[in-house]
Amino acid sequence: MAPGGWWLLLAAFIIAVVAIGVLLYVQLQREATAEPDSLETLKQQYASGEIDETELETRADRLLQHES
Repeated sequence: MAPGGWWLLLAAFIIAVVAIGVLLYVQLQREATAEPDSLETLKQQYASGEIDETELETRADRLLQHES
């Protein structure tokens, strides 16, 4: 390798590390948004009869307090 050529190798390594980091970040964001919304899950549980109206309101209030 020519003198000073290691800078090019270092730059390529840094670019590869950044690219891998970006790809991992994008994948994690996709997985996070793929999960159903918590309020939607509660609505489905209420509609199917798993929880009653009081439980729905209690859980929804808790969820909304944590989001604020």
